Formats: sequence, C-alpha cells, structure tokens
Amino acid sequence: MMKRAPSPFLWLDIWIEGCTTSLRMFETMAAVPAVLNARMPMIGAAAFDPLHGNWPELHRMVAEKTEAFVKASLSVARDMHAIQSEMLQPNPSAGSAALSSARIQYHAIGAAGRALAPVHAAVTGNARRLQAGH
Repeated sequence: MMKRAPSPFLWLDIWIEGCTTSLRMFETMAAVPAVLNARMPMIGAAAFDPLHGNWPELHRMVAEKTEAFVKASLSVARDMHAIQSEMLQPNPSAGSAALSSARIQYHAIGAAGRALAPVHAAVTGNARRLQAGH
C-alpha cells in the first residue's frame, strides 16, 4: 500500500483511513477462525503421524506468517520517520500546532493500515484458499 500525501480535506482523510483500517481489521479477525479450523487438524495430524503430515502447508504457514509480520514491522519503522519529523517541526501558532496534530494523526492511522495490510492479505487469502480446498 502506498502512502499518499494528505489532501486539503485532512480530517476527512483521517476518517477514511480510520474506516479502511477498521474494515481490514474486522476482515482479518473474521477470517482467523476459518484458518484455525483448517490448520489445527493439520498440525495435530502431523504431530501424531509425522511421516504423513501436510508439510508443504505447515512450512507455508510458518514462512508466510514470518513474512507478513516482518513486512508489518518494516512498514511501522518507515512510517515512524514521518511521524517523528512532524513532531519535531516548530509550531509558532495554535493553528499550525492543530494542523501538525492532524498530520500526526493522519500518518499514525495510515501507519496502522499499512502495517496491517500484509497480515490482512495473508489471513484473508489463507481463509479463501483453505475453505476452497474443503
């Protein structure tokens, strides 16, 4: 997901970013049970019969989870620069301080959405793929 510059409608952008991030969080949480219901029996079966475990899926599970969380962590680290840069700007008036505060909120909400994006993609993609396999 690409970070975009705030528009003149900064408060509307903040609201849209918040709604989009909230929707993705809900979709992620809604997809988790389908993934767990498909994978927990695989994990149990591999534990009791390692020779016949679904190792490609189990390896995929670990690799994609690691990749999603590394991407999320890197995204947060990149976004911290914009937030810290904004926080270090001098604000000579109450108006510029309010605008700076709004930009910080915009960057923070965007950062949350960008950090959630790789986890959301992995979980919802797995839910669709694993449900289609049944």
